[in-house]
Amino acid sequence: MKIGPYIAIFLLAIVACYAAALGFGSMSFKDNLAERVVTHLLALTFFALLIERAVEVIVNNKFLKRELDIDASVVKLHREHKMLQTALELELQQPVPVLTDQVAQTSAETAKNDIVKDLRARITRTKEAKIDADQLAMPQREELGAEKAAFAATTATVLGGLVALTGTTVLAEFVVVPPDSASQKFLGLFDQLQFFVAVDIIFTALILAGGSDGIHQIVKQFLSTKDDYKLT
Repeated sequence: MKIGPYIAIFLLAIVACYAAALGFGSMSFKDNLAERVVTHLLALTFFALLIERAVEVIVNNKFLKRELDIDASVVKLHREHKMLQTALELELQQPVPVLTDQVAQTSAETAKNDIVKDLRARITRTKEAKIDADQLAMPQREELGAEKAAFAATTATVLGGLVALTGTTVLAEFVVVPPDSASQKFLGLFDQLQFFVAVDIIFTALILAGGSDGIHQIVKQFLSTKDDYKLT
């Protein structure tokens, strides 16, 4: 049995007891909370969309050359395959000229058949080479995809944190922050209000880093719960 979650809960309980002993209290929600939640989260969606586009540009700029290098051989063989297919189609559409000399007619037909046969053989070889190159590049694509996902998540979190540092946060919009806080500081570093601001910035950064779809899901679930509550 894994005891990691129980250790985390135990440590959290110790921190909570210590904070309560210092005088850290609870905060009350603001009036018209439901309207505030929907309006503010939808506004945050705008920032999340901006972050998504910024992350997309940053990731493309960083990994585009490497991605092109990985697929270079596959793209080259794909173009060659299409050129050969076009050449074959043109050759098949080109009729054999009718000649009076039977020997020359037979020679022309044989030459055309040889050209068609050669083109088909080259198409087959190119197709097989393209499949081999594609399979060879697959592990590199998977590695690049994992690296891009990790880099994108980190970048989105950093950008979300920068937005949160400007004052565009989540929790402060929903609760009444008291002007006074506990006289004693947590571990001698910060009081309750300072701790709340730090948590709000971190929480907002993670929410924005999750993307606009995640915020939409929260709003949709909140509205659904609100409607169910009205019906009861």
